[in-house]
Amino acid sequence: GGAARAQRVSVDGLFVKRLKDILAVCVPGWLSKEALLVAFQAVLLVSRSVLTDRITTLEGRCGETITSQDFSGFIRVLIRFALTAIPASVVNSILKAMQALISVSFRRRLTAHLHKSYVANRAYYVASNLGGLSHADQRITEDVEKFCFNIAELYSYSFKPLIDVVLFTRSLARVMGYRGQLALYLYFIVIGGFLRAISPPLSLMTAQESALAADFRASHSRLASRSEEIAFNDPPAGAAERLALDCTLDRLLRHNVLSAYQKMVQQFADGYLVKYTASCIGLVVFAVPLYMKPPDSRGTQSEITRDYIRCTRLMMNTATSIGQLVLVYKRITTLAGYTARVSELIEEVAELSTVRGLAHKFQPRNGKEVAAAFDSPKMLVGDTIKFERVAILSPDGDVLVRDLTFEVERGRSVIILGPNGSGKSSLFRVLAELWPLQGGTITRPSRKDMFYLSQKPYVFKSSLRDQLLYPRYPSVVGRSQAGSLDDEVLRQCLCRVELEYLLDRVGGWDSITDWDAMLSGGEKQRLAMARLLHHRPTYAILDECTSAVSADGEVILYKALSDLGITMLSIAHRVNVKRFHEFAITFDGSMSDDEPNWKLERIHDN
Repeated sequence: GGAARAQRVSVDGLFVKRLKDILAVCVPGWLSKEALLVAFQAVLLVSRSVLTDRITTLEGRCGETITSQDFSGFIRVLIRFALTAIPASVVNSILKAMQALISVSFRRRLTAHLHKSYVANRAYYVASNLGGLSHADQRITEDVEKFCFNIAELYSYSFKPLIDVVLFTRSLARVMGYRGQLALYLYFIVIGGFLRAISPPLSLMTAQESALAADFRASHSRLASRSEEIAFNDPPAGAAERLALDCTLDRLLRHNVLSAYQKMVQQFADGYLVKYTASCIGLVVFAVPLYMKPPDSRGTQSEITRDYIRCTRLMMNTATSIGQLVLVYKRITTLAGYTARVSELIEEVAELSTVRGLAHKFQPRNGKEVAAAFDSPKMLVGDTIKFERVAILSPDGDVLVRDLTFEVERGRSVIILGPNGSGKSSLFRVLAELWPLQGGTITRPSRKDMFYLSQKPYVFKSSLRDQLLYPRYPSVVGRSQAGSLDDEVLRQCLCRVELEYLLDRVGGWDSITDWDAMLSGGEKQRLAMARLLHHRPTYAILDECTSAVSADGEVILYKALSDLGITMLSIAHRVNVKRFHEFAITFDGSMSDDEPNWKLERIHDN
């Protein structure tokens, strides 16, 4: 769906509908802050046009007083001109600030709306791991910002010129009538159609440039996130990565160069036809009627100077405003590119935030065969973790485990063994509903009674206290929902995992540092275990969460869990942790359709 929508980037009915839907998010009501900002800017834009008209009148009178050598009159007009320039300067400066404020307000509304859906039902996981949405980070940050900037700018560059044309046409009519201006307006209508016909597809070019920039950024992100694996094989891995980076950069820059040449030709046509040729026509429109009058009815030299200066200023401003209206299609087509990407983002995130959206992205090739081969999928809530004839499938439809049936009763821990790729971690993903259940019944406790630890522990740049309190709100957000903040309890959790030295190393509970860079892999895994000990869930779901810890340290961590009475469902490879479990389930990794590819055995009796 997203790929198909991405092809349609043009100014059409779909663009209007998408823009209307996005603006409904940015401006939620007539009395909202954003609506008031837009209304206030409209008042300022009208004020600016009125002040511009007033200034052109005073400029004409200044020319009249100079030509007639009326020095006292010149001083009076000059003082009025200087006084009028004060509010004009204030309005101009406020308009710039208002445009920025509208852009920021729209961005806050739109980004908050996206965040709400993006973190709902773990849509961020589907987007990043199941191919649900490409470059979500770039779209939420850069594309949203560019859309808000362009829509705020478009408002100023369309509403203001429209007011100028209406007001200045009325003022010009007092001097040269409406007939002379009609020729100028007809010229702009013809030229506007011609320029639109020769204009390059700016909306499509904008969308393509954003996509290519996202690819280039993703290439560098991949290099940064996989730097160690690449460095181990460098040379020649570094040269291979440089070639990949250069290729993505070359595609982006080729597109930029082509766009620059196309825009250069377009800007030449715009500048010559809209600005300079229109000015020539405006001068002819003023001069020809004047020369056709009898000399005695043309007025005095000072009056002609006054009218010439005023008409010239007004026609120049009118030509500029009409030119902006003629060229507003360029801004609209550019906006259409960002509108398409932001709209696709909103639509995809809204879909991914639903269970139906997850199931759609996780659709095996042989979906009908899977539905017929296994029991109907059911997720139930109960007191224990229980699997009944469960089928575990990979995202591409391969059956990893079939007819899996066992129960993890409280106080009777289970360890899962097997080769890589046999479905061990996939079982945990289905249990956590990261992957949809394809067949069978799973019963599990509520989320507050289970705690997951993966092989790659999650730490973030915050205080040491926040590392243990996570996933509750960190202290930088607010402690109202952080639960117990008893530092002694937290210190005991660190002692159980042999990390009490961190308090002295970082300077206390509230010291903020980049834990991901400061801690080793084993220390991060032990810190995650301390987090689990603090929350003391009924069940701990452990996916090789001690793989970077020494064998002796691993025994200490599992013993700490056992001493607290936490029931474990573990994936581990070391033999020395099996004694903390009562049952072992072994996946053999076979793809046989005839026999179960797993077995359950008791390790020891309690």
